Amino acid sequence: MRFGLNRVAAVAGATAVLCAGSGILAPAAAADEGADKNRVLVVMLDFQDRAHADPGATKASFADRYFGAEDSLTSYYDQVSRGRIDYVPAVPEKVIGPFKLSMNGVGCKARDIRKKTLELLKARGLNQGKDYDSLSMALPRIGCRWAGLGTVGGPYTWMQAGNGYARLPTAVHEFGHNLGYPHQPGLVCKDGNLTDCVKGKGGKSPMSAFTAALGMTATQLIHSGWLDASEHQRVKSSGTFTLRPLYGKQDGVRALEVPLGKDKLVLEYRRPAGALDGKFNGVYALRVTGNAYHKARPIHAGANSGDGAVTTLSDAAHKLKISVTSTEADGAKVSISLNGKAAPSAEESTRTLAQMEPIEPTDPPAPATDAPIVDGDHEDHADGAEDGHEDAPADDADTPSGDAPGTTSEDGTHTMGSATDGTHLAETGGDATTNAVIATGALGLLLLGGIALKATRRKRTHH
Repeated sequence: MRFGLNRVAAVAGATAVLCAGSGILAPAAAADEGADKNRVLVVMLDFQDRAHADPGATKASFADRYFGAEDSLTSYYDQVSRGRIDYVPAVPEKVIGPFKLSMNGVGCKARDIRKKTLELLKARGLNQGKDYDSLSMALPRIGCRWAGLGTVGGPYTWMQAGNGYARLPTAVHEFGHNLGYPHQPGLVCKDGNLTDCVKGKGGKSPMSAFTAALGMTATQLIHSGWLDASEHQRVKSSGTFTLRPLYGKQDGVRALEVPLGKDKLVLEYRRPAGALDGKFNGVYALRVTGNAYHKARPIHAGANSGDGAVTTLSDAAHKLKISVTSTEADGAKVSISLNGKAAPSAEESTRTLAQMEPIEPTDPPAPATDAPIVDGDHEDHADGAEDGHEDAPADDADTPSGDAPGTTSEDGTHTMGSATDGTHLAETGGDATTNAVIATGALGLLLLGGIALKATRRKRTHH
């Protein structure tokens, strides 16, 4: 159970209410009674050498972008989870501060910032777990290469408030890290061999395309326990199946799981739903290793072109063939042939328990809130995938609305970070100066790495 919250039983079949055609992120219908309540404490911080230029305007911007009725962190995750998580202010004033820390901001020492902030809050009678669940630190522009940082599976975020405004895409992305989602680059796989893949573009969620205009993927919803057993089902035999829109109102299967040897494919149907997924209209496949749904990668079969929507998908070694025969407003028809056995036609096929089995949702493990932060540690990802990021915006890039200026990285550009919580810390942003400094120390880290690995198993840093 995330963040140690008291979770009321999830409302089965909760549906999202989207402002169709409005382009506005609005909250779902009252499902709060079944939601995980996450009390977010937003703290504005100043430094000895840097301060917020207009604290009143910045405070109002963060309050609106985090907790506003629409176009906010709260409304985004209310829609994406269909009422299963509710980000609420931990204090009546929504945002507190600014408080001055006894340190210079330049240097981007996230570990020190967090430590001093926790001490400052404790001195004011605000204790994590008792008084708040998540801590979001709103910083003035302090020269870091990232627009935001977030602990992967942990409760901390750091946000640079460029031009004094909060940015919705940054908040959505970093809180996605808190939910346990790493960055999500894609895979380009050979047609007919879906295990022979190289890194490709992602762009299927805010964890790879830096925008709040996309929903999360089906695999991310599965990781968070936001799809129930009727919505997440495993194919057991050849057949033709109806896949409902991931963010639609219809009852039925939203994630169709297909075996692929030791791995699996998860099929999702994405199409416009209110302000979400306006660029999608098709069935997409994600490859999952083991049960690591949060690390699933979208597949492009044959080439890294288009958006990867599936018409046909096959794997000779596993005698698998997938064909999408129609995509309508209420669902897509997907024909699946397992073990070389031809799928019945849509007219002949009936969905039965013999063809599919429901998969019960599970809660991900609770994160450790007292794990140490390691500054400057870095390793490549074990799965070889690299991460998308967004550079810290220029001084004139932010707008009062908090919307992203359009900077998007879908190709998995790799970055290195400055600090991490004991779980993982992911960053958004980068610049050439910092990269050069880190590169200078790379040889020394390699030489020390062998010795360090013998002594202790180091945490990995995700950026």
